[in-house]
Amino acid sequence: MNTAPNPVGHLDIGGVFSRTGDIYKISFGTIWLVALAIAIPIAIIRGLLEIPDSWFLSLIGLIVGVLGSVWISGSLVKVVQDVESDGTLDAGVGEILKVVTPLLMPLFFLFVVVTFLVYVGLIFFIIPGIFLALIWSVSVPAMVVEGQGVFGAMGRSKDLTKGNRWRILGVAVVVFIAYLVVAAVIYLLALITPFLGIIGGIAAIVILYPYVAIIIGVLYFRLVESQGGAAVAGGGLTGGIEEVEEVEVVEEVDQDIQDPGSPEDRL
Repeated sequence: MNTAPNPVGHLDIGGVFSRTGDIYKISFGTIWLVALAIAIPIAIIRGLLEIPDSWFLSLIGLIVGVLGSVWISGSLVKVVQDVESDGTLDAGVGEILKVVTPLLMPLFFLFVVVTFLVYVGLIFFIIPGIFLALIWSVSVPAMVVEGQGVFGAMGRSKDLTKGNRWRILGVAVVVFIAYLVVAAVIYLLALITPFLGIIGGIAAIVILYPYVAIIIGVLYFRLVESQGGAAVAGGGLTGGIEEVEEVEVVEEVDQDIQDPGSPEDRL
């Protein structure tokens, strides 16, 4: 007889998309208000900084744009956390933005570090960059939910994604195909009239960007669950995660046979 803990669970790709859709429906109004509350001021600021032949102001505009993006990403992770804690979204827009605001600079530096390293990896035959992107795919939720620092969040993401990176790649491929379909539709609309193309582009940004951010949040919590954790029940925006009681599986094995594990589980 051999007593061993449950192995790391495999990610259910269909379950990720199903849960993302559920959270999107539950928090639809809040998601849009959060996105608009951040995107509109950011767009105005960037518009004011668009001065020809001023590289400095253009750089400031780029930084402001990145800050807006990570603010939205972090806020939507908090939306996912709130729903995961008790099945409902209890926090309002102001509360969500207030909780995430202190994390803006850490999120910004996390974005810079991860983007730079992934870009360097893409230069070297593409594959290393994709691998790094998979490793650090849930580093933003790790920072937002667990309060990890930049490198702590990257390390936590590396640990969580181990054994499921091919499945995370599968999720990314599905999202990418959906993006191509939407881009094709926008292109066809633009051929009809530029105005329709512009409207389609704005709608795609408002709908797709929050959806992708929610997918990343859902991925994080499913990976946490696969390693024996869960969102703190009723914890809302500040509860974080907790380890659930480990369940032991008792099974008979042949002591003469050693199972090294599949190559996929070691990835």
